Amino acid sequence: MREEYMVDFKKLRAAKVKPADISPIKIFRRLPKPPGIPDLYTSQAKVLEDWDKRRDESDLVVKLHTGGGKTLVGLLIAQSILNECHEPVVYLSPTVQLVDQTLSKASEYGIPAVAYKKRSDFDDDFISGKSVLVCTYQALFSGTSRFGAPGSKRHPLNLGAIILDDAHVSFSTVRNSFTLKVERDKDVDGFETLTNLFRNDFDKIGRVGTFDDIVSGMDYNILEVPYWSWKSKSNQVREYLRKDADDRYPYVWPLLRDAFDYCHVLISKNSFVITPVFPLVDLIPSFANCPRRIFMSATIGDDSEIVRTFCASSDSISKPISSDTLAGISERMILAPELMDIKFENLQDTLKKIAKWATEKKDIGTVILVPSGYAATSWEDIASFANSTEKVASSIIKLLEGKTRGPFVFANRYDGIDLPGSTCRLLIMAGLPRGTSEYDQHRSNAFLGGNAINSALAQRIEQGMGRAARGAGDYCIVIVTGKDLIAWVGRSSNMNFLTSSTRAQLQMGTEVSRNVTNTKGLAETMGSCLNRDKEWIEYHAETLAESVELDHIDVAALNLANIEQKSLRLWRDGY
Repeated sequence: MREEYMVDFKKLRAAKVKPADISPIKIFRRLPKPPGIPDLYTSQAKVLEDWDKRRDESDLVVKLHTGGGKTLVGLLIAQSILNECHEPVVYLSPTVQLVDQTLSKASEYGIPAVAYKKRSDFDDDFISGKSVLVCTYQALFSGTSRFGAPGSKRHPLNLGAIILDDAHVSFSTVRNSFTLKVERDKDVDGFETLTNLFRNDFDKIGRVGTFDDIVSGMDYNILEVPYWSWKSKSNQVREYLRKDADDRYPYVWPLLRDAFDYCHVLISKNSFVITPVFPLVDLIPSFANCPRRIFMSATIGDDSEIVRTFCASSDSISKPISSDTLAGISERMILAPELMDIKFENLQDTLKKIAKWATEKKDIGTVILVPSGYAATSWEDIASFANSTEKVASSIIKLLEGKTRGPFVFANRYDGIDLPGSTCRLLIMAGLPRGTSEYDQHRSNAFLGGNAINSALAQRIEQGMGRAARGAGDYCIVIVTGKDLIAWVGRSSNMNFLTSSTRAQLQMGTEVSRNVTNTKGLAETMGSCLNRDKEWIEYHAETLAESVELDHIDVAALNLANIEQKSLRLWRDGY
C-alpha cells in the first residue's frame, strides 16, 4: 500500500485559529481574485475606507458611478458585518436577474452567499451569520414575508444588516409591494363595482365625463378619487375586497388592510389602484428594527426618495459616502439626431438602418430602450421585442454569451440590465422614460415640470444610459431621440438634476451632434468611437476631467422629505 507523503494543507489551514478581519479592504486582499482583477478601483477603496470609519451608523448611503463596482463593494460590506457580529445579513436586489448576478459575483470572489428559496426554510448558514442571503426586495416587503409580517405566524427575524443594492431604482418596486390593484382583465366585476362606487363623486366635481371615458376604456388618463369621497367609502371598499383577499391579494392585503386612510386611490382604464402615500416599510419588523441599513446608490444629487420610500434618517442620508474620482465612469459618445444639421426623411427608418448596420456590419450588440410596450411595437420589424421578464432575461443571456448581437427592444427597462463590452456598443434611447405605473403617471401629470418629477426623470435617463458601457475602459454610443426626450435634455434647468459626469457627456454630445451635417458624417463620427480614434478618446477624457465635480447634495429636498415622513407618522398615530 502506497504511503501519502503530501502535506495536508487543508488541515494546516484549519488549524490556524485567529479572528476574522472586519476591514472590508483586508477581506478583499485575502479573497481569490478573478483573472484580470488584481485590485479594487480607487473609488471602491475610498468608499470602503470611509464606510469602515462609519460602520456603526445606520442608514448610510454609499455612492458609486454606474458601472463602478457597487455590487462588489456591497458584498464586501456584508462580509465585514458577518465577520464582526455573526448575525444574519440580507443583500437586496431589484430583480431576479440581478440576484443571480450578485450570487455569481460572490462566487467569483469566494464570498459566502446563499440564494433565497421560495417555500423553503432559510439556509442554516444565513441564520447562523456565516453567509449573506441574496434576494429581491419583494421577498422582504411582502404580506407573506418569511422575515415576518403583520398577522404572520412567523416570528420576525432579527437581522444584523441589510444591503439595499440599486436603492435609487428600487422605489417603484417597493411601492408595488404595498399597492393593491383590481385589474379589469382579471376581475371585471370587481373593477366595475369599485369604480362605479365613486361615479357620483366625480359628477359632483364636474369630472364625470372623463370618468366615464376612462372606465369604458376610451381614455388613457388617470383619475384620483377625491380624498373626502375615499374617507367616507373606504370601509365599504375594504369589506368588498376582504371576502376573497387571501386568494386574490395575499402579498399586499396584510400590509394594506389597516392603512386605507393613508392611501391614494387611482382609476385608470385598466385598474382600480390603492397605494399608500409612502410605502409602509415599518410594517416589516426585520427592516424597521435593523441596526444597519446600507443604501447602495448611483451618484445622484437628490436622495430624498430614499427618505420617503424607506423612512430613512435624513441626517445620515445628507452625508453620503462617495468618491470624487473618475474611476468607473465609462466612455459614452452621446448623439442626438434631432440636433444635427440633417433633414431626415424618416428619422426612425434611419435609426433602424443604423441598428442593422451595427449588428450585421460592425458585429456589435445593439439595444433599443423605449418607455412602453406600445412604443416598442414600432421597432419590431428590425428588433426582437422582449415583452416579458423571462424574455428580457433570455435576451440578455444571448447577448452576454455572444449568441446574437440583436437588435433587441426593451420597454421601460432602464435599470437592472448590465450589458458590458461588446454585448452592447450601440444603445438607442427613444422617448422620455416616464414611469408606467398608475401612480407614476398620475404623479407625473399632477407635478408636471416640478422638481420631484424632473429628478425622477433624470435618474431614469442616467440609468438608461448606464445599461451599456459598464465601468472604466468600456465604451459605447448612445443615440437619444424623440421630441419629448430632446426637449427635456435641452432645458438647461433640467441639467442640474443630472450628475456632473452625465451632464458633461450630454454637453459633449450636443456639441458633436451640432457639427454633424450629413449621413456620411454621422457614420464617420460613430466610427471614431467604435474604431477607437485617438482624437475622440482624448477629447472625451479631457472634457470629462475638466467638467466632473463632486455632486451637490440637495439638503432642502432631504429636509422636505423628512417633514413629509414625520407628518405621515403623526397622522397614522392619530394626530
